[in-house]
Amino acid sequence: MPMNCLGLSQLARINLRRRPVRTWTMIFFVWALAMCLFVTSVLLDSFSDSLTKTLDRLGADIIVVPQDFKKEAADALFLGELNSFSFDRVWLGDLSQIEGIAAMTTQTYLTSLAADCCSSPTQMIVFDPQSDFIIRPWLESEGLGLPGKGQLYIGHKIIPPEPDKITFFGQDFEVLGRLELTNTGFDTCVFMTSETAQEIIDSKHYIEAFGKPEQRVEDIVSSVMIKGKPGSDLKTVARRINHTVDGAPIRAYTTLDMFSNFSDSVRSLGNYSHLVLGLLVLLVAFSLFSIFSITINERTKEFGILSILGVKQVSLATVIVLEAIFIGLSGSILGLLSAGAALSVFKIPLMQALNIPRLNSSTSYYLSLGGRCLLLALAISLLASLRSAWRIARSDIVDLIQGSEL
Repeated sequence: MPMNCLGLSQLARINLRRRPVRTWTMIFFVWALAMCLFVTSVLLDSFSDSLTKTLDRLGADIIVVPQDFKKEAADALFLGELNSFSFDRVWLGDLSQIEGIAAMTTQTYLTSLAADCCSSPTQMIVFDPQSDFIIRPWLESEGLGLPGKGQLYIGHKIIPPEPDKITFFGQDFEVLGRLELTNTGFDTCVFMTSETAQEIIDSKHYIEAFGKPEQRVEDIVSSVMIKGKPGSDLKTVARRINHTVDGAPIRAYTTLDMFSNFSDSVRSLGNYSHLVLGLLVLLVAFSLFSIFSITINERTKEFGILSILGVKQVSLATVIVLEAIFIGLSGSILGLLSAGAALSVFKIPLMQALNIPRLNSSTSYYLSLGGRCLLLALAISLLASLRSAWRIARSDIVDLIQGSEL
């Protein structure tokens, strides 16, 4: 009784339906594997991509911030968290004399209350258009001009009610444009010059909320972004700043040092995730292997009868492999759908718990990652079935009819 691929496929599906508990148990293992692979990969890739994009977008080798404000500065730049800290601009003259500095520019961070575009306060970043090498190239790459007084640019995630206007503390400001999506903290920030920022902090509503500022915006700095000269040792330049500018309430960090906490978190999360996923892969493979091995011995008489009817043992082995394929496909597809739903529902709590500014969610990324997870889950299902298929293919018909243990 020769059987074609269609017949073998139908037989495999009938066998799976006849044993629903066994079938759904194996599907569950594959489901758990595919879901964990997908969710963990999205979290790790999102964290790593956001950190890389933040470093690329900064374009600075060294960052100078007020002493003891390293974490706040890193959170403001990476996560877009609301922070307001500063030191006196008077120290910039001393910084400019440090050997190894090719260029430097300043940024000042101001906290706003909720604008009419947002459900939460917005981080305002004041930059110097003349010396800037961070925001300015970003604008030039999109063909945008520099903002003037009363004008500003908004991050990609900020969507004002009117496309060309946004309100802060009861005042309307002209929106020159929304910047490209970066999947970093910059996507929820507003960028302006010191003149515009001064208008904001001089407003009645700002003073009512935060009190009258002691200094003008142009006299304070939150961070100094520094580019090192080609060939200079960045850590040496940072040490010079920290030990040469006597009495300054500031601290210099290389960009990598500034974000070391996030880098360490990525590394720790990655190591832990790889360990857990490795154990999960072994558990799933062993479980499927055990279930296939046990059920094969329960089905020897069934296979013996089919052999008497003329079904070749190679075809019987093919049925085992097809069952594994159906289980792998069903479990992985269900796992990927569950992972997508979980990421959608728990997106915000996950971002807050892991300090991830954005989760990768593009269709192309999900399809690519989903394809890889599906192939891995399917491969594990197939490998778990190969020994059972091999034993059936090499078994004696008499042993099968007698129900002997294989």
